[in-house]
Amino acid sequence: MLTVDQYSYIRTAHRVYGKAIKQIARETGHSKNTVKKVLRGEYSGYKPRIGQAYPVLAPYIQTFPV
Repeated sequence: MLTVDQYSYIRTAHRVYGKAIKQIARETGHSKNTVKKVLRGEYSGYKPRIGQAYPVLAPYIQTFPV
């Protein structure tokens, strides 16, 4: 799984510095297919959280309403 920093690095290296896909794959250690997906914009690793879990505070949330 790519982190946001790696995603940003791949896009910047290709668009700004003109590095080839093979060179970026060698530098980052990811496959050429992964680098191509990032450059096509097929990045969907992050999504908004539906609800916040409170494993420790769950019993007390009803006691102290916010």
